[in-house]
Amino acid sequence: MKKIITALLVLVLILSLVPAAFADVDLSGMSYDELVTLRDQINLAIWNSQEWQEVTVPYGVWKIGEDIPAGKWTITVCDGGSLFLRVGVKLNAAGTEIDGSYDSWLLRSSTRRSFDPASDIESVTIDLHDGEYLTIDEGSVIFTPYAGKPSLGFK
Repeated sequence: MKKIITALLVLVLILSLVPAAFADVDLSGMSYDELVTLRDQINLAIWNSQEWQEVTVPYGVWKIGEDIPAGKWTITVCDGGSLFLRVGVKLNAAGTEIDGSYDSWLLRSSTRRSFDPASDIESVTIDLHDGEYLTIDEGSVIFTPYAGKPSLGFK
């Protein structure tokens, strides 16, 4: 019985502290642009935290350092997908694709019927830098923080 009462008291104490943690943040005076900037900063902080493991990024044009944090990433095509991934430093006038030179990879899921293990790859590890652009032509990819090279088993 004492354990139950103690657990209830701890729960009440925790629940009374949770609203206090959020009471110090007043967002009502912020403009739309300020709120969007704050949201972007929060997203980057979440992505850079140790607890974050992976995120799915849909097709589109993404700026490194704004939409996606700079760093070394392992990028994997989603299950059943096949797509081109491109990285470059300049966009065309419409802002819809990379202009000039770029690096590109064709990623194809091993669950796709046309997957050829001799020539197709499901993921790539690349180092993305602030100011670069990444385009995903269709489908989605999963970004995972680079965890280092796998051990080859040498003693």
